Formats: sequence, structure tokens, C-alpha cells
Amino acid sequence: MTAFIAGPYEFISDDGVEHALPEAYAPLVKAYEALNYSAGAISPAEATQFSSMGIAPPRGWQVLDSKEPKAVILDTAKGKVGVVYFPEIKKAGGDPTPEQLQAISRKLKELRPQVKLLVGVSPWGVQTESDFIEKQKPDLDVLLGSGTGVGFSAKADQGNGRVLWMHTYTKGKAIYTIDLLAWPSEKSFKWEKEVNFTTQAVVLDDTFNPTPALEQMLQNVPDPGDKQAK
Repeated sequence: MTAFIAGPYEFISDDGVEHALPEAYAPLVKAYEALNYSAGAISPAEATQFSSMGIAPPRGWQVLDSKEPKAVILDTAKGKVGVVYFPEIKKAGGDPTPEQLQAISRKLKELRPQVKLLVGVSPWGVQTESDFIEKQKPDLDVLLGSGTGVGFSAKADQGNGRVLWMHTYTKGKAIYTIDLLAWPSEKSFKWEKEVNFTTQAVVLDDTFNPTPALEQMLQNVPDPGDKQAK
């Protein structure tokens, strides 16, 4: 089975500096829906922007909360996969509150008996995610990170190797993939590259030919480049 999971900040960056042009929202929504994501989320700022323009976000996507995690269970041929979207923190790169950490712990505990694989999706940034794994030792199988910090392919945590952690590149110029060769079972399970998982970063450069249908959807959308918002 293949699951496509999108985190927040596809339309507005975590610090609010960069954003999609207003005229790009509707075409981008159609494009994201055409990509058939298994699960996705937008930030509160993105939700506010969508609402102000009278446009609905991609179908089925969650809106991050400031207090409680949002969750969805995916039914797959291999079993159920729980996807937990962490609440947004007040400041990009800051720390979650004790209440947010407790809420996440409760949600993971609630979902664990229901699923074969438990995936967290974080908007917190690299350093905060690293601290979370090290200090909280969450009952997670996979953590997909987003927000501030450099992107990298999946790697096992440096503690007990139980959490497989990956962080996306903020500019959206690469797709990070994880192929699970085995699913976690016993408590002593550890992630080992090339043994029970493989990973890669696929850079979206000029060697990729555009998909005609998607190219047509976006043909009239101006390219903002990497310019900062004014």
C-alpha cells in the first residue's frame, strides 16, 4: 500500500513570511485534490486565508488546532494506519506547552490499540521535534516533520531507534519517501536502514516532465518564486 501524507504550510510558511498568491489558491486546491493525498492538513493561518476568500481547502484535509491534536485512521491492505496531526505552537521553532504534550500523549494512547502503524505529523520544526523525541519518548512509529529547519530523509531516532523521523524541505522542491519493509511489532523493534526501511529524497528538478492535466490546472497561475511577502 502507498500513503501520501501532506503536512501544513503548503500555502503559507510557518513564520507567515511567504505565501501563495491569492489567485493561486483555487487552482492549487484542485491540483492537490488531483494528487489524491491520503491525509493532509492546513495551519490556522491558512484556514483563515481560505475562509476570507470563500474557498474550501483540499477535500478531507484537517485544520491544525492550538490545543488538541487531530487524527485520522487510514484503512489499508496491510492494516489500519493512525495519523496524528500535532497542534500548532505559538511561535515557529518554539516549544509545545505541557498541555499540548499531554493531549498528544492521550491521543497516541487512544489510537495505539486501533492501528498497526502510528504516524505523527509535526509542524514544530527540526529542533523542537528532536527535543520531543529525546525527552518525551513518544509511542510513535513514524514522525513526519515540517516547519523550520533543514529537510532530511528518514532516520531512526538516536535513543532506542523506535521512532522513524523525517523532516520535509520547506520550499517544496523535493519529495521525501519512506518504504517500510516491515511493520513494527514487538516492543524491542528498532528501525534499521536497508533492513526494515529505505528512504530517499526525490529532487523535483528539470528532469521531471510535468503531468499534462496538472500543468493545465496551473497554467494561468503566476509563479511567485521565492520572494518574501510584502
